[in-house]
Amino acid sequence: MNKELRILILEDNASDVVLINRELRQSGLAFRSIRVETREGFIRELEEDPPDLIFSDHGLPTFNGFAALALAQQKCPEIPFIFVTGSAQEEMAVETFKKGATDFVLKGRLSNLAPAVQRALQLVEERARRKEAEQALQKSEERYRQLVELCPDALLVQSDDHIVFANTAAARLLGADSVEQLIGKPLKEIIRPDYWEMMQRRLRQLREEGTTFFWKSAESRMQRDAAVVPFIEEKFVRLDNQVVDVEVAAAPLTFENRPAVQIIARDITHRKRAAE
Repeated sequence: MNKELRILILEDNASDVVLINRELRQSGLAFRSIRVETREGFIRELEEDPPDLIFSDHGLPTFNGFAALALAQQKCPEIPFIFVTGSAQEEMAVETFKKGATDFVLKGRLSNLAPAVQRALQLVEERARRKEAEQALQKSEERYRQLVELCPDALLVQSDDHIVFANTAAARLLGADSVEQLIGKPLKEIIRPDYWEMMQRRLRQLREEGTTFFWKSAESRMQRDAAVVPFIEEKFVRLDNQVVDVEVAAAPLTFENRPAVQIIARDITHRKRAAE
């Protein structure tokens, strides 16, 4: 890391800070440190100029290390907190990690400090990457929801044979007052009984073969009719028990970390009546 790190050290012994600084400089780390030994000074640094790392002794005359850890977690939980202490008690080390500290280094073994800092910095980078990925996923989901809401065709997502997502067009097609009326509804209830077996067969093939099933099905029919698209005709049952003719296509996807199937349905009732 090329950035010069700012390290806040909660320590009442100035000579210990000298040893800590020397150990880190020998490791090649670029940093500047500031020492505080009171609660007031600790809070001031956290609020006015948050550090990249926090080192803390455990037992100070006027301020407890665990109290400092609790303050740091409250005000800047993303900053790594490393105990650098002379207390070698096993219970102390266990309690340190239970309370959420990043690491624990003994003053008598300062050679372990630089590796602890590197682990802490890697943890910060991993968190930043994860946060960026989560934000990108959230934006992607928001764009997806906006897109499907603008879609004129009904779009449903089913998982474990229940509807877990629907757009406004799906609510309109199925005669629902709102999308919420469809969420949790068994898929079987919107398929006319004599079409349910065919739907189950297609969903089963879809889970086994993926999207290639629909394209294979389409290609086999396109040899006979160049206008054919990967939709098949089915009959849906609205909430008011009216039957509506639809053409349906589907594709597998993962929805909220669960295997699911996305179903696109298009109302063809008027087209069929016109053809008749």
